[in-house]
Amino acid sequence: MNKHFQARRMPRMMPGITTALNLALFCSLPSAAWAQNTPSEVTYHTHLHDTLIDLARRYFNRVEDYRVVQQLNHVPIPEHLQPDIDLRIPVNLLRGASATASVISFRGDVRLGEDRHAATQGAVLAEGTRIETGAGSFLSLRAADGSIVTLPSQSVVRLSRMRRILLTGTMDQQFSVEHGRLETTVAKQLGPASHYEVRTPIAVSAVRGTVFRVNYGEGPSLTEVLGGTVAVGAPGAAHPQAIPVGEGAAVAPGGGIHTEPLLPAPAFTEADRLQAGHELRFSLAPVPGAASYHVQIARDEAFRDIVAETTSQTAEGHFAQLPEGNWFARATAISATGFEGLPATQGFERRAHALDADIARLTPRSWRVTWRYSGDPGTHFRVQMIPIDKNGQPLAKHPGKLALDEDNLHGSALRLDDLPPGPYRWRVGAVSNPAQKDDLWTQWREIRIER
Repeated sequence: MNKHFQARRMPRMMPGITTALNLALFCSLPSAAWAQNTPSEVTYHTHLHDTLIDLARRYFNRVEDYRVVQQLNHVPIPEHLQPDIDLRIPVNLLRGASATASVISFRGDVRLGEDRHAATQGAVLAEGTRIETGAGSFLSLRAADGSIVTLPSQSVVRLSRMRRILLTGTMDQQFSVEHGRLETTVAKQLGPASHYEVRTPIAVSAVRGTVFRVNYGEGPSLTEVLGGTVAVGAPGAAHPQAIPVGEGAAVAPGGGIHTEPLLPAPAFTEADRLQAGHELRFSLAPVPGAASYHVQIARDEAFRDIVAETTSQTAEGHFAQLPEGNWFARATAISATGFEGLPATQGFERRAHALDADIARLTPRSWRVTWRYSGDPGTHFRVQMIPIDKNGQPLAKHPGKLALDEDNLHGSALRLDDLPPGPYRWRVGAVSNPAQKDDLWTQWREIRIER
């Protein structure tokens, strides 16, 4: 890897919307649409009685710009245009009508505008609006062309340009990531004049229909392509680099680009596990090359209504305080260079069951296990104990052998008499009938039985 490339990401408190990897919406991008010194153009098919002066009055930002179009198309007389010819017109000369975006969902502390007023459901956002998400806060909006933009926590994004070109009816949209992250599912852009791009202070990512993420904090600007193709380069670059699906591109402050494949999606190792404890736990299969893992929870499979996220250096995610219901979890692996990989998504059921247990001495030779449970009344309980060595491992001469396994218990306590002295590992389970996957267990804990 380039030694000058140091990808440092901001803390991932919680990335964005569904990846929809089956999208095939990308169309090729002319390089002229990227270079600031080479404006993109539209083609206007002339009609009878059209004149260049009249078109300028109706559709140009300045009437005098007709001279640019006259020279570009070698029009001898601006007061007369031959019908049924294609007239080339630079986009930056054309007048646009203001377009808006709207808030479709948000969570937590989300601030809008320069006055940082609180977001509201359905709020209409005009060109220039600044959006800021606080810690543990998220927002999804729908752009004028139907594209979906999601901001995870601790991000600042501005709707830099949101216009509809009057001459062609096509859209010109630009989103600026000032800090943090943005994920977007871009609607298919109609017409060659349509323009959709995401900018950071040091990079531009432009598309005509795809799914990608942008992350900017300290260090390079990262683009991760989840569907289609994204053209990435420094602002004003004449020849941006086409980044295909499954790859990431990092643009350094000096304009250099580093690319690498995104890590594969991590598999959920307990896909059918009922999330019923005080804490929600998601275990993942480790991904080679992963430095950390990012897990999100949303109400919808498209991840437009995200409610929580966490980042861990181990292949797991832990959450608390989630109401009962059906939810979705999404996990990605993050590389050592800071790229977030391809996502895995699964649905899960949340039940607010809770199980706690304690063990205490009654007499010199008796102990009692007690538990407290909230959940289905038809549940019975199970107490297990296993002898361990001084390192907390099951004894070699009895690998995995349980010293105690009391099942089908009812009530809230079990008395243990005359257990052999020594260290043990123990736990209590709440067993639902008949599905084993609904079992809820406390964590294994250790105790030493002494006379």
